[in-house]
Amino acid sequence: MNKVAKNFLFVSVSNLLAQVMVFFTGTHYAKIIGKSAFGDITTVQAIMTYLTMFVLFGLQTYGTREIAKDKDNTPYIVGDTFAFRAILIILVAIIIFFIYELFGINEKNSSLRVLLLVYGITLIPAGMNIDWVYNGIQEMKYNAVYNIIKNIIPFILIYVFLKSKSQIYYIPLFTFIALVLGSVYQLYIYFFKVKFKLKINLNREKVNNYVNFGFPFLVSGILAMINGNVDKIIIEFTRGNTEAGIYSSAYYIINFLMNVETMIFTVVFPLFISYYNNKDTKSLNKIVDKTSKIIIAVVMPLVLGGLILSKDIMLIFFGESYAEAYAPFSILLIYILILFIREIYGYGLNAWNMEKKYLKAVTVSSFFNLIMNLILTPVYGMNVAAFITVISEVINLYLMRKYSSSVVKVSSLKYILRILIPCIAMCIVTVELKIFMVNAIINIIASALVYLASVFLFKYITLDEIKDFLLRKNGV
Repeated sequence: MNKVAKNFLFVSVSNLLAQVMVFFTGTHYAKIIGKSAFGDITTVQAIMTYLTMFVLFGLQTYGTREIAKDKDNTPYIVGDTFAFRAILIILVAIIIFFIYELFGINEKNSSLRVLLLVYGITLIPAGMNIDWVYNGIQEMKYNAVYNIIKNIIPFILIYVFLKSKSQIYYIPLFTFIALVLGSVYQLYIYFFKVKFKLKINLNREKVNNYVNFGFPFLVSGILAMINGNVDKIIIEFTRGNTEAGIYSSAYYIINFLMNVETMIFTVVFPLFISYYNNKDTKSLNKIVDKTSKIIIAVVMPLVLGGLILSKDIMLIFFGESYAEAYAPFSILLIYILILFIREIYGYGLNAWNMEKKYLKAVTVSSFFNLIMNLILTPVYGMNVAAFITVISEVINLYLMRKYSSSVVKVSSLKYILRILIPCIAMCIVTVELKIFMVNAIINIIASALVYLASVFLFKYITLDEIKDFLLRKNGV
């Protein structure tokens, strides 16, 4: 295997294992702590997502790029980044203090206040994360190990020690422990394996450079997160933590499905860039078309099967108390369908030097999402919040498709029509097994096997096409 293939294998396998552990960690403690506490902790996690973005400030991209250019500058790049992020952590600590005081206005927010403080300390090891160094020197096996460390430790500790709702603060504490141990591992590799040093030479000019480089990444990141985070926060403070917990349980599965899409685009994104820069229009159109075909093949059964078994799925993973989540979960499955298709254009815009167009689309949809959630969600609740997310993604799809059409045209509709027969075959099996009250997990497995067989039987896709796609034979 060449280095690129090894790096991809390390990253893909570790990401898959990490996401599985994150998913089952969350579903486990959701059952133990209950809906209201789950609503509190997922709300604080949503807030921490924005604060973590501020601490990281998009400098991972900058660091990776600069180290890839000249590895000898690594000690200064890492030292200056640590120093700059230390300043950001102090600023975020002040922000956390103000949020803490704001929560204190309402006595019902006492749990949120403590969770915010405990989660706040996780920003220190998060700021020390140097996975971008190993990206720069193309030694991603170290990132794979770090990824496993930071997720397997909470997974084990929560399953062993978390026994009641009163122990909810263990969750951020175990997260902090995992991040610290992960950082220790990264620094051990940095100093003793790859044998770099640490030098700080931060000055006003470098600070200005960091701000100028990182600010657009920060803004675009915050805007991109609005569609998937702001509704949870609004529900928490306007509808209550119980409804927030129910809604967040639906989102937990949705977020897991989103990671499936990310893994697919990890393979093709470098090709989007390469063919565009080489002006290889034929290969670019071909890889985009193949990507669309595979995306449709993956997302259609997920959405249709999920709609049929939505309530059963919520009961399996979260238990009877979260059964109401099947309604927003069903709506958000439509969001997943649109998102998977939209990402063909989203990744394309970023690959084809059209980041400003991407940011414009995200800005429009994010502000729509924020305004509609502020107006409608407090009155109508989580199902309307889910509908707003769907409509926001339709806006993204429309705008990104429009902007991308100047480079390449994608026809997803033809693949949706072609995949209908395998999907209908699968749905018949799913419904029949549900009628006969077959265990939902067995139903999912049996339906998946029928779908896969139908895909090959009706020649929607062939084994040779899959091999070509994964191995990237002949570059297409």
